[in-house]
Amino acid sequence: MQRKTLHENAEFACPIVGTCLTISELRRICRKCGDAVPDEASDYDAHGFLVGQAKVAGGAPAKYLQRFLDKKYRKDLRAFLRVDDPEKLRRMWRERADAGDVPGPFWAIMSHPNVPQWLMREVYGEVHMLSHRVGAANRADLSRLAWLEEKLSEAAAALEDQKSVLRQAVGVWKNRCREAMEELAEQRRQRHAAERERISLKAAIENSAVAAVRRDRDILSRQLAETTKQLEATEAEAGRQALALEKMHAELTTARRDLDDRNSEVTALEASLFAALGDAAAAHAAHAEHHQDDIEALQEGHVCPCREQGLPEGVCGGDCPCPAAQTHPGLAGKRVLYVGGRCSLVAHYKLLASKFGCELMHHDGGREQSAHRLWELLGSADAVVCPVDCVSHEACSLVKQACRGCLKPLILARSSGLSSLARSLAELDAPPAQ
Repeated sequence: MQRKTLHENAEFACPIVGTCLTISELRRICRKCGDAVPDEASDYDAHGFLVGQAKVAGGAPAKYLQRFLDKKYRKDLRAFLRVDDPEKLRRMWRERADAGDVPGPFWAIMSHPNVPQWLMREVYGEVHMLSHRVGAANRADLSRLAWLEEKLSEAAAALEDQKSVLRQAVGVWKNRCREAMEELAEQRRQRHAAERERISLKAAIENSAVAAVRRDRDILSRQLAETTKQLEATEAEAGRQALALEKMHAELTTARRDLDDRNSEVTALEASLFAALGDAAAAHAAHAEHHQDDIEALQEGHVCPCREQGLPEGVCGGDCPCPAAQTHPGLAGKRVLYVGGRCSLVAHYKLLASKFGCELMHHDGGREQSAHRLWELLGSADAVVCPVDCVSHEACSLVKQACRGCLKPLILARSSGLSSLARSLAELDAPPAQ
């Protein structure tokens, strides 16, 4: 039985091209197709062209792409073609995917002649969600990497300033050492001259009067003592300069060691970016579980969380023990559109809106739902809430334009949390200022 072609897997052409080809390979294959994709076209345009060509039965680009993938992943194809049992194929895919090897096994599964449709859907779903998780984690990691690069540049600039100061100090020290050595040489020459003069005076003493000799000898002794004292002071200064040089050298060594430590730290932080990808899913699950506890507390009705969570009093509805609990006539029976936010909290958003007596409609801000769907929801909504921290710029601009044109209330919430939504609903529920 022959393997499945790209044309037979037309509905999976997009993930096959995007997962199994690198950007350079994508560009190279597009150049093989002539001038259909110019060099200045974006990577997305090149991807879209190749996906479209892969769906054309018998087309030259589709055949070339088929041969290219078969040659690139021939080892994976041979390994998977030896297996016909779907459960065994599923186990092989799971082992390879958990090990981080996705492109080759993905193509082998998609082109296998005996893979059932349920297994293809399962593998496609994993690859599709993996791209979302990697994209979401990369945005946070890229922000952290940009901050670290900025800190590294600041540290490098500070180290460069320290090096400049140190170089200037070393230059000053060298000049002082040179002057001290010249002064020492001069003192030595003076000492040698005094010694020669002493010898000549000794000879003169033997031929002169004792009084004249003693007088001259005393004068020369004082000069010799002063000269010796100056020489000792000069040598002591030279010693201090030598100690200062050793200290500056030690500081330079310490600065270099600190720079090596910072470089090692940056390397370790860059490696941690890739390790953080695995923690993204756990963080989202913990966040959803935390909010689930808040919702359960609202449903049980034992303790009103209005004040404890900083929410406006009365958002829990008629069962709220707060003295300010009351109905919300301003939102009763109305539809509120929530654009963006976290998909894991959509059920909690709707539950909170029901406490205000209104119906909450949700649009993910363009992650998976289209702009056409957003226009449909805007047409049936009475008011719009948009969290600016978890929505795309395109969706936010579209919402502003639509609400301005249709004169609908729009609340731009600061965050996508439940307390922020509660404050927004309370603001919509408040009566208009007289």
